[in-house]
Amino acid sequence: LIIAVMIGLPLGIYSGLRPDGWPARIIMSLSVLGISIPTFWLGLMMIIVFSVILGWLPVSGRGETGVFLGIESSIFTLDGLQHLIMPATNLALFKIAMVMRLARAGTVEVMAQDFIRFARAKGLPSKRIVRSHLLPNILIPIVTVVGIEFGTLIAFATVTESIFSWPGLGKLVIDAIVNLDRPVVVAYLLFVVALFLALNLIADIIYAALDPRVRLQGDDG
Repeated sequence: LIIAVMIGLPLGIYSGLRPDGWPARIIMSLSVLGISIPTFWLGLMMIIVFSVILGWLPVSGRGETGVFLGIESSIFTLDGLQHLIMPATNLALFKIAMVMRLARAGTVEVMAQDFIRFARAKGLPSKRIVRSHLLPNILIPIVTVVGIEFGTLIAFATVTESIFSWPGLGKLVIDAIVNLDRPVVVAYLLFVVALFLALNLIADIIYAALDPRVRLQGDDG
């Protein structure tokens, strides 16, 4: 998800600032492609190309793990990072395309507003307009979607985890359903509910930080 925001947001803003240029058209064509390709098909093609044909990356699993500050994870070893590349890319491509489209639509809409014209008339440089006036206005819908996608990324990455045999929550609940392990399924559902409640709360807090119009006024009512 971090990859999606770091790549998708700048590309979306660029294509929104120059919507008629050929780079913007290529970017938006790629975003349509990224949204349209099924995750399972893309995962299988990545395995065939990068693992079977080229032999560059391992097929499945999470590889060797390392311990840092008492936390055991595969991201602390080179082998673990190699195992992570394809699953992370598979999950990120759809979200990159989604963030790109949201950022472009928001940029086109905001750049047509009167306060942007006024900022230009005052002689403000383009970078300052983008940083101070454009970004705060386009981030609110992106925060909403990114919050929801963060929850789905953790809770519902079942297809990707199954294809790459990644030991995540999605694979855990599938194995629990197959083995009729009801306590695990119930715990998973409770975790998902709590996760989305927490993410909605965090999104509301970020709204208040980004847009003063949605801040709660303690003296009202």
